[in-house]
Amino acid sequence: MQENNDSKKWFVLQTKPRQEKTVLSQVEQKNIEVYVPFTERIRIWSDRKKKVQVPLFSGYVFVHGNEEERVRAVSNTVGAIKYIYFQNRPAVVSDREIELIKCSLIEPDKISIEETKIRKGDSIMVTHGVFKGMRGYVNEFRGKYKLTVNLEELSYSFSIILNSNEVSL
Repeated sequence: MQENNDSKKWFVLQTKPRQEKTVLSQVEQKNIEVYVPFTERIRIWSDRKKKVQVPLFSGYVFVHGNEEERVRAVSNTVGAIKYIYFQNRPAVVSDREIELIKCSLIEPDKISIEETKIRKGDSIMVTHGVFKGMRGYVNEFRGKYKLTVNLEELSYSFSIILNSNEVSL
């Protein structure tokens, strides 16, 4: 059975870090349908909080096209790395899955996709709150956001519960 080259599919294109908007813009200029689901998050800096638009899937854009458009979308596109492959073929996301992603963004506060770089046993520094500046190590994760941290700078060790956005490696 030969695959129809004119049939459009959703392909997953990997980008360099924080290059999703750049790649989105360039692929759109090539008149190829592309989709990057963005969600609003609150980012905390030492002096302020700000709502920012961040990609739901960091480092990925979805390209909708046939084989020729798939190749053209990545060619000479600054920030694009490669397509994601599954079983030696470009990974394909179904139309239904793309629609589910779009529908899920209607209530974005119910979505939590986290690439947790912090793991049990990691040495961390507290970046927010009354324990700011203290060093410790991660004991365990509780739920999606909370982690317990042993702080060793006191005369004895004790655990506190922090959100993952209140610490850094």
